[in-house]
Amino acid sequence: MTIVVRGCDLVDGRGTEPRRGVDVVVEGDTVREIVEPGNRAYPSAEVVDAKGMLVIPGLINNHTHGTAYGPLFPSGHEPLPREQVNANLDRHLLEGTTTVLCVDGFITAEAVAATDEAHPVNVKAASCNTPACLEAATIADGGGLTDVHRAFTARQAVAEGAVALGEIGAGHMLGGGGASYLYIPEQIARRTGVTVTALQANELKVAVLGRHIRTSAFDRAAVEEALAGAGLTGLLSVDEAREIVSGVVLPAFDVALRGLAEAADQARQLDVPVLVHNAAASMTQVAAIARTDVRLIAGHSNHPSFTTREAVGHAERLKERGAVIDVSILDSFRGRRPDMIPLLYAMFEAGLVDTISTDYAAGHHDPILLAIDRATRAGVVGLPAAIAMATSTVADTFPGLAPRRGRIVPGAIADLVVTDPAALENVGTVMIGGRIVVREGRLVADEASHDR
Repeated sequence: MTIVVRGCDLVDGRGTEPRRGVDVVVEGDTVREIVEPGNRAYPSAEVVDAKGMLVIPGLINNHTHGTAYGPLFPSGHEPLPREQVNANLDRHLLEGTTTVLCVDGFITAEAVAATDEAHPVNVKAASCNTPACLEAATIADGGGLTDVHRAFTARQAVAEGAVALGEIGAGHMLGGGGASYLYIPEQIARRTGVTVTALQANELKVAVLGRHIRTSAFDRAAVEEALAGAGLTGLLSVDEAREIVSGVVLPAFDVALRGLAEAADQARQLDVPVLVHNAAASMTQVAAIARTDVRLIAGHSNHPSFTTREAVGHAERLKERGAVIDVSILDSFRGRRPDMIPLLYAMFEAGLVDTISTDYAAGHHDPILLAIDRATRAGVVGLPAAIAMATSTVADTFPGLAPRRGRIVPGAIADLVVTDPAALENVGTVMIGGRIVVREGRLVADEASHDR
């Protein structure tokens, strides 16, 4: 079947300037040619009218959670229902993402294949099942790990199709966002019956252990203030709060840090990239790994635990050592964490960003295209460069993730997104492998599954 995307403005993913008013001709699953309107006649083709619209490659998201069937997060948390995984993938698809890398870390090859078969989005996996990472997950949680998951090592995962190791570390074991939105609130609710927000839990965590997760950072006055802000005064003492936070964060912490170097060594042996949790608490260990010859992706290098100066300086040093600097959109733009926007913009403005992902943000991540829209309007990054950060650069960074994807050029797999140049997040049409799976911003019902 032939499809002609007619009269579009094209940003092809290579970082080059847009082409205006062209036709993209798709034949089967492949981009056949890009021509001026009227230069070719395709009388039997399906025509997608894209006049006044922008066409870009399908986004390739290298840091997602909850996008494959199996244990959630690198802490081995109990799996999401399959319906929720499919809903998460629907959301990514409607946001213009056509390939995801699930970095939950303990997903088996069979489960990845089942997920990929059940949904149009191309689903690939990374593994974090090295001895230290498994130990850290077991200490922190491990509630979703069966004997099968524990036995499915990173080496076996790569042999059976995993394209990277990751996410190594993760905030669930290194005092990051996972501890703040999941484990600390859970323990406070058990002790007091009060539900606290992730921000309230994070303020309490920082008051007890600081941004860098050190027992010496304990600040009694700050803990009292955090307890008052969370409505916990009289329900928890300062010492009880310290006990809860320390009990959640510290048991797995040193083991998880050890797992960073261990995983980097395995990634080198297996000749795959390694994506690591890059935050204030892990920055020293991440910098040490970057001195080696492994292909290192420093995940969410705009992590909110960094100060702006700290993040920029750290990223500069990592890039000098050959690391790939990833930024995650998290939940920065839709009213939840606007305080994170200046750091993201600073990373763009400094020219440090290589790839753009979402991460999970407790399930509240913003669309990549929303962030690109806002950042380009703010003048901190150009549109062609930003699109490349979410498409071709990701494909190049993870060679097994999206072969022949990430660029709209003749011979490439036809993963295309038609969106509104005035509001990039308003995605109209999405095509995966030459099939239209989203029309007018809605999922196409008969594309609920795919076979490739």
